[in-house]
Amino acid sequence: MGLKTRVGAAGILGLFVGLGLAEGQASEAVPLSPQAFRDYAEGHTLFFENGGEAFGAETFLPGDRSVWRYEGGRCVAGTWRVRGAQICFLYSEGEDELCWRFLRLGERLVARLLGNGPDAGFELEVTGRDRAPVLCPGPGV
Repeated sequence: MGLKTRVGAAGILGLFVGLGLAEGQASEAVPLSPQAFRDYAEGHTLFFENGGEAFGAETFLPGDRSVWRYEGGRCVAGTWRVRGAQICFLYSEGEDELCWRFLRLGERLVARLLGNGPDAGFELEVTGRDRAPVLCPGPGV
């Protein structure tokens, strides 16, 4: 299964892009605490891009549940939990748990995939936030 499938299912819903410049100066990465992430995400849909291209969206529901919608339209149900400073996701597709660290880079919010695998360090940028849930065709989510 490719990176887009594995990371996309992780949602972030996963959350923001590398080292950016804010007003011409390098921005220092400031980790978002798990509680700050919960406050920001719960009850909202976050939209993610990678390299300026739409990647997917994730709706964060009460009870640490979520629904990830791939950019192509397919949806998967998931759960998330806090592990130390990490936000970890597990989806109904039975994939491995994927853990992210959310970082503020100036005005930007970025999710960086953690771990030791070949995809570690992959980043998604949160480019939007809305109260409307993702639209998922068909039954199941």
